[in-house]
Amino acid sequence: MTTAAYTKRCHGLRGYVPPTLRHLFRSVRMTHVGWMKRGSRLGLPLAAVLTCCVGLPSHSEPAPTQPATTPRRESGAYGRLGAGVNWPETGGFKDANCASKQPPALFGCGTGNNGRRLGATGGFDPALVVEGGLGYRFNRWIRAEALLSWQPDLDFKGQSNFRGAAGSNQPVNGAVSSMAGFGVAYLDLPRVGQLRPFLGAGLGVAHNQIDSLNFRFPGIGARASTTTPGGSSSDLAYLLTAGISLPLSARLDLDLAYRFSDLGNVKTSSGQANVVRPARTFSIPIEGTSADLKAHGLLLSLRYAF
Repeated sequence: MTTAAYTKRCHGLRGYVPPTLRHLFRSVRMTHVGWMKRGSRLGLPLAAVLTCCVGLPSHSEPAPTQPATTPRRESGAYGRLGAGVNWPETGGFKDANCASKQPPALFGCGTGNNGRRLGATGGFDPALVVEGGLGYRFNRWIRAEALLSWQPDLDFKGQSNFRGAAGSNQPVNGAVSSMAGFGVAYLDLPRVGQLRPFLGAGLGVAHNQIDSLNFRFPGIGARASTTTPGGSSSDLAYLLTAGISLPLSARLDLDLAYRFSDLGNVKTSSGQANVVRPARTFSIPIEGTSADLKAHGLLLSLRYAF
């Protein structure tokens, strides 16, 4: 039988050769190759069988290749979009200068009807935070980011403590918004399983705006109120953050982060306050007030490497 015939028959039986025969063929391969060199009549047919059944190298059967994977980039630019919730710390509004005479301070110095310093005690409601950033990864550990953060709806609610006929129930409210920009540096720590912890700190400027502060005095009358001017201010701000990152693909990461932020002050301006009383309505000049804006937040974001 010719070599071609042996090869054809062997290919027809390929996959049915017992493992024992495969080991036997390998053990005698060199002997039969020697026969081929001496022109043995069995050399060519048996070489064809060995090539087919044992798996000797063949130009017609290329080696299998592993599927290509995209490696994660160790440097380069990225963008990030996220949202979350901020829980501002309890605080309140106080006079910019309680001893001011021209114009007069809104609250004044001293203690109120509850034994505390005169002012409006309360806090800002939990608020939605929307943010976006552009950053650059320098290596596998260090990255930096320009971050813009917006809180469109920071409502203040509290109680004032004026002495006199106003009584103990003196609700106060005001609508506030905040926009802040930061330069943030991050340190990415070693992975823990699929998760990668990170730490960060940022410094920037916050611009805070309040429409007005409205004080109501039900003890005086159903419509009795005092409304201050609004105001805006820009202050130095900073943030501290810690979180974990989960890779979703070679370019996309999901970040979950805790953040503490100090956004400076919310300030009302000096100006005319509108006073409503049962007998009449009038305006009086007053000094401005201010409140600290500090918050603890939880944010979720997607980070994409360009």
